Amino acid sequence: MRFFRKFTSIMLASLMVASVATATAMAADTDDDGMNMFENSDFIEKEQPELTEETKQLISLYQRNPTQENYLNLRDIVIDNYNAVLVRKEAKLAELKEETAGKPGGLAKVAEMEEIVQEMYITYWNRINSSMLRFTDSRLLKWKIADAYKYDYIPVMGAGNSIYVKRTPVTNSEYAEFISATGRTAPSNWINGTYPDGEDNYPVNYVSYDDAAAYCEWLTENDGVNVYRLPNESEWELAAGHMPKDADFNCGVNDGRTPVEQYAKVTRGAHGAVDFWGNVWEWTSTIRSESDDAVSLGVKGGSWKSARTDCRTEHRKESRAADGAYDDVGFRVFKVLNGEEPEQKVELATMDAPIVNAVRLSDNEVYLSWRAVSDAVEYQLFEYSENTGLVRMLERTANTAFTITEPDSSNSYRYIVQPISYTAICDNVSEEYSVKPEKYTPPETVKATAAFDKSTGYLTISWEQVEGVETYYVYKYNLDTNRLSKVKIVTGKTEVIYRKAMKSGQYCYIVSTKELSNKQGYTGAFSAIVNVPEA
Repeated sequence: MRFFRKFTSIMLASLMVASVATATAMAADTDDDGMNMFENSDFIEKEQPELTEETKQLISLYQRNPTQENYLNLRDIVIDNYNAVLVRKEAKLAELKEETAGKPGGLAKVAEMEEIVQEMYITYWNRINSSMLRFTDSRLLKWKIADAYKYDYIPVMGAGNSIYVKRTPVTNSEYAEFISATGRTAPSNWINGTYPDGEDNYPVNYVSYDDAAAYCEWLTENDGVNVYRLPNESEWELAAGHMPKDADFNCGVNDGRTPVEQYAKVTRGAHGAVDFWGNVWEWTSTIRSESDDAVSLGVKGGSWKSARTDCRTEHRKESRAADGAYDDVGFRVFKVLNGEEPEQKVELATMDAPIVNAVRLSDNEVYLSWRAVSDAVEYQLFEYSENTGLVRMLERTANTAFTITEPDSSNSYRYIVQPISYTAICDNVSEEYSVKPEKYTPPETVKATAAFDKSTGYLTISWEQVEGVETYYVYKYNLDTNRLSKVKIVTGKTEVIYRKAMKSGQYCYIVSTKELSNKQGYTGAFSAIVNVPEA
């Protein structure tokens, strides 16, 4: 199904997160018995995957003529490309399960791959929108990644035209200039205020968030025109892009840090910056947790001693105390040209999660209904298995109700409805937001549909004839209070038309073959839901 065609401002309202729409995968590894699980894999990725010619053409077309139609055509191909990656990853997961059966370490490998596939589902729309932010950046066609080595700072596509990222993490020698100029205390692993011999091009470590922020302030003061700061998590992810599965970097290779240029010729970020993954974690300004006396901030990219999967761009579980200084944490500077911050910084969106009603219609059918979310253009449905703790992506719909057919009625499923926008995402694909279907459905209710005619202002509720029934009862249903009210009795017809002018908003109606005595606590099953637009 092609995406519901509603066009909104792309660049100014961008609130998105995550990485390019190509997906992450496991690192090549070897079992204890010497079997290389990826020896014959078609998933070997040393570089950022190339865009298809069709994608390149659509990017170029949009850049030349940024219309609604061109934007949506580009978005459709991004979605198609990402779906193809998901299919391959699912196939690889199935292949791994077969290849590792009964082998040492096999279960761990399958679990690792399963986690990656799950993350791809959970961050699906984050990645789609993140790619669109990059592809619609006006600087994209002018920038050559091959030239990135010539520059200290390079553009972060999608974060705003004024946002640039330092090509490498801050090194010991660069930080030493700051200490010399300001008298700030040197990192604890330096001796007499000097970093160890031979480590001038190593990423500085043992620096707190405050140390890193002070360094940025010093750069800003010396520049006098541009502003330097630390990135939020989403900006960092846009700058890094997808971590190629078999990219070479300092993780599980060395017992400590390596020079920031060590892998520059073989592994680069989305736009040419280097050393994003492994070596040292990098501070961001995104708060993970906060209490009266402590702030925990997100760090990105992993370190030399991290699990490879934790180095992935999408990994959002690592944090450190803001006032702490660690052997495996450094930082990377972002530059804001002329100090002109974008109208809206790219950051995790805050779309509301809908309140969902789930009612079991039969052994293998579940009816979902929910209230419309502001700015949502469609809704993505997910299935959550209580047995395995895994999510599975289902259909997406522009409606606010949907009937799901369960593939296995013996499993215990819950359901999630995620609102979708072109420029925002609701971070609600988790057990916390899942809803378990209720078993009770009033037998008197009839499945109805609602339609609003904007030209006449008429609202029509219709339903199928129930054998032997002549009289129907139509109730207005309030989603906020779960109450029914305003019964309308209809005889000899299977529709009712409301001709009175209605205010804009969402309306829900219930049709019953009998008058309902209990009008409170109704679950919303078979609601006919319609949105009346503003006049």
